Formats: sequence, C-alpha cells, structure tokens
Amino acid sequence: MYLNLGNFIQLFGALMTLLIITPVNSQDSSCVNPIGQSGYCTNIRQCRTLLELLRTHGNAVGDFLRSSVCGYDNYDPKVCCPDGRRELNPQQPDIFPNKPDPQPTSPPRPTSTYGPLLSPECGIANTTYTRIVGGVPAKLGAWPWIAALGYRSAKNSNQPQWLCGGSLISSRHVLTAGHCVHRRKDLYLVRLGDLDLYDDNDGATPINVVIETVNIHPQYSPSQYTNDIAVLRLQNEVQFTDHIRPICLPIPNEVANRDYVETLPFIAGWGSVYFRGPSAAHLQQLQIPVVSPQTCKTAFQRFKTAVIDDRVFCAGYAKGGKDACQGDSGGPLMFPSKKTFYVIGVVSYGYRCAEPGIPGVYTKTSQFLDFVMSHLN
Repeated sequence: MYLNLGNFIQLFGALMTLLIITPVNSQDSSCVNPIGQSGYCTNIRQCRTLLELLRTHGNAVGDFLRSSVCGYDNYDPKVCCPDGRRELNPQQPDIFPNKPDPQPTSPPRPTSTYGPLLSPECGIANTTYTRIVGGVPAKLGAWPWIAALGYRSAKNSNQPQWLCGGSLISSRHVLTAGHCVHRRKDLYLVRLGDLDLYDDNDGATPINVVIETVNIHPQYSPSQYTNDIAVLRLQNEVQFTDHIRPICLPIPNEVANRDYVETLPFIAGWGSVYFRGPSAAHLQQLQIPVVSPQTCKTAFQRFKTAVIDDRVFCAGYAKGGKDACQGDSGGPLMFPSKKTFYVIGVVSYGYRCAEPGIPGVYTKTSQFLDFVMSHLN
C-alpha cells in the first residue's frame, strides 16, 4: 500500500563487558524509584546497582527498569539509581516474580511518566553496518522491530493480507503510516519476528498480535498525504527476544535535528519488488540516499497535491531502480548512531516505484514526537 501519485540480556551483557564505572555527575538530580526508594537520575551506565540487578535477574526486571527511566543522556537512558547505601530486595514479588503465572495475564503497565517509551534495549540490530548496495534479502533477526500489518481477506478469512509495514517502538506499540490505517476497518493484526511471511521453515518464530487501538494523526490528509503517521496499540504486550525488539525514537537532539542529506539510511520490508509487481515473501533490505529538500521539491513540482516541507524526508537514487514500493508503506527509515538504530522516518509515498529523478517521501518522525508520545499509554 505504498501511496502512488499516479532483549535486555544481550544489550546489558555487552554493557557489562565494555563498561567503565565513572563517578556520578554532580548535576544528577534526585528522584524516587518505582518502589519508593530515593536515588539520583543518572546514565544507566553509571548505575552499578541496576546493572547488577539486570545481570542476576534478566527479563524479570524489565518492567521495573522501564519504570525507572527518568530522562535521556544523549543516546543513553537515564534511570533513577537507588542510593548506594540501600539494597533493592530481589524477592519483592511485584517486581521480580520467581516464576510465571500458570495463566499469564498482561504485565502491569509501567508507572513512569515516560511509560514504555524509553526502552533501554531499543535500537539494537542483529546486523552489520556494511553498505547494502542493492535490495537484498535480510538475515534472520537483522531488523527485530520490523512489523507486517495484516488485513482481513475477503477470499480467505484464515489468511491475512500483508499490505503495510510498521516498526515496534515499545512492548505494546507499533509506528506506521496514516494511509495504512485510514478508513481501513479490515486492519486487525500485527506480525512480529518474521523473515519469510509464507515459509514456516525459515528459522523464524513469529508472533501475531491483535491490534487494540488505531491512532491516526488528527491532521492526516488523504489528498495531500501530509501528517502521514499513526500509532497502533497492541492488545497484549510482547516479550522482547533476539528477533523481537523495539527501535528507538529520535529523541536525542543529535538525532532529531540532523538533516541526513547525502547519508544512506536503511529501509526494510515485504513490499512489491517492482511497481505493481508481486510482494516479496522474504524480508528485503536496502540503503537509499537522502536528497536535499530543494531537489525533492523540484522533483515533485508537477504533482500539485504533493507537499514537500520540513515534515518529510526525501530519499532515492537519481537513476532510480531501488526504492520502497507498494507494501513497504509504514515501515521505518532507519539510521544508526553509535550502533543504535533510530526510526528517523516512516515510508509514506512516491511516484510508481524507483522512478529515475523522483525520490520517495518519508514522514519525518522527529516532527511528530509529541503525537507519538501522547499515544504510548
């Protein structure tokens, strides 16, 4: 549906290996953690107590850590680090259950003001950063936040149609394009952790999660394709694994304020391999160059309804041939910063697919952070 104008352990295990504990910054502010203990708000790399807790208790402390987030220090989350004179009680049943309930229910929602937004494990990809010179099949787990959106099929009620993409941004929310959800009452499902949508022997262990709520930007315009962004709330929280993990939102200023012109962000999806062609069963990945706003405006000047402004990025090769296409809509435009991936854009629209001289248009995520955050409940 590309619009046409015509886990905790892996991340913090690495941190524990590389970490050098530094003195607490005197500017760190005081805070109270989710169980009422006083502490200081500091970079998680400087909080020996929580890092040790994560090492010994693993995923059982996930919700507690998310609730402890109190801000951001450049690229790293800041947490309410308990006062060193106190000890956290690892036997506290509400925070560190010893075993799962035999009839599991949804885990309690974090009580932090930031909710699940600042997941410390976001943006860690199972891929290398070597250049992808053409659209190529992705490897298992390469992009653990990539989601496929399922729509009810009139022909086969047991088999959804995978018509759009998205990206997991929390344990319960998926970011996608507004046109993927606009007046689409048939949208009902999100698939996570898959590689080949139609192959059960690809090594993936995907999950399907029912969509609970669809939140489209209130100023989305289906005629001008502006404010083309939406947030899906899932019916259940998902457990993060090696193959299912969120991507980071572009919150750090260094990420949010960059223009990205002449950089090569990544895109990935199961969209058509060419205009009006068949969809790719196997997840594809590609790098595309971001072009200047003026270049983009010139390319789209003959399309009177197209609005090229500071709410969008434009990206594509001048010679064409490689681009997002139908079915890739809603998927992330991804850029790594210090080995952490951020969703800097959302696949929105273009003219046909990979047409020479006409780049694709991507909703600029940083321009819509207030909208996105307001729906991370």
